[in-house]
Amino acid sequence: MRKINLQAIGFFLLLVFLLVSQSKGNTLVENKAQALSFQNSFAQSHFQYSQKIFRLTHASYLAYQSDSLRGEEITDVYGFKGKSVKKAFLYSLIVPGSGELYAGSKIKAALFFGLDVTLWALYFNYHGKGKDKEDEYRTFADSTWSETEYKWWLWEHLHIDSDTAQYWDPEKQEWTYLSHHLPDKKTDQYYEMIGKYEQFAWGWVDYDNTTNFSLYRDFYLGVRRDANDLLNKATYSAMFSLANHILSAFDAAISVKRHNKKGERFGQIEFKTRFVKRDQEIIPRLSVSMRF
Repeated sequence: MRKINLQAIGFFLLLVFLLVSQSKGNTLVENKAQALSFQNSFAQSHFQYSQKIFRLTHASYLAYQSDSLRGEEITDVYGFKGKSVKKAFLYSLIVPGSGELYAGSKIKAALFFGLDVTLWALYFNYHGKGKDKEDEYRTFADSTWSETEYKWWLWEHLHIDSDTAQYWDPEKQEWTYLSHHLPDKKTDQYYEMIGKYEQFAWGWVDYDNTTNFSLYRDFYLGVRRDANDLLNKATYSAMFSLANHILSAFDAAISVKRHNKKGERFGQIEFKTRFVKRDQEIIPRLSVSMRF
């Protein structure tokens, strides 16, 4: 009986030992699997982090290159904002000085704009006075130059009823035509011809055929000359204004380029070399300077 009990107890202990051993083996395997799993997850997270950094930096680089190629306005992380050269050029081409103001140069903007305002003020002043003088000499000519007197001279001296007809020239001893013809309407050419050419001098009511002089004609030519001078000054003012627009446009474009270049230059390194004398020997010396 005791022998059977001992065998049963021994068998039971052997069974417990096997169960315990198996459980410990499974625990070691699980612990090892856990250790391997931790290492794998660490490596995977490190790889994912590296990929993320690469994507961010690579995307930023590509975005910078794309913006540079397009020439668009760029705002960097340091707060510098690039400006458009085309906008500055067009602004000043339309209104001188506006492109310089866009570039940040208030003094040059005031100079270009002030010059343009002055030129246009001169234009309107000269043009208005010139037109007044023009009205003055036309009104004077209408009252002192007579088409009837001119036609009477044609019939009396050349024996023709129109300046387009052929007449006999006693000096040349041939039939010929007058060099100019009076327009049918009182155009600019009409008022120019009656004062400029001698054949129309007979139309001035005070013309003296013995001295070939007319005081009215002389006064008329003086007023007409003043009118032309004033209108020419108005034209020059408009031309200078146009030149001011073009000059301001190019200056604004250059100013914006300088602005962008200055903002993009974060640091500057300069290398200088020179020869110095030391211990009776001439040796080269290199100096490096950095500016921010």
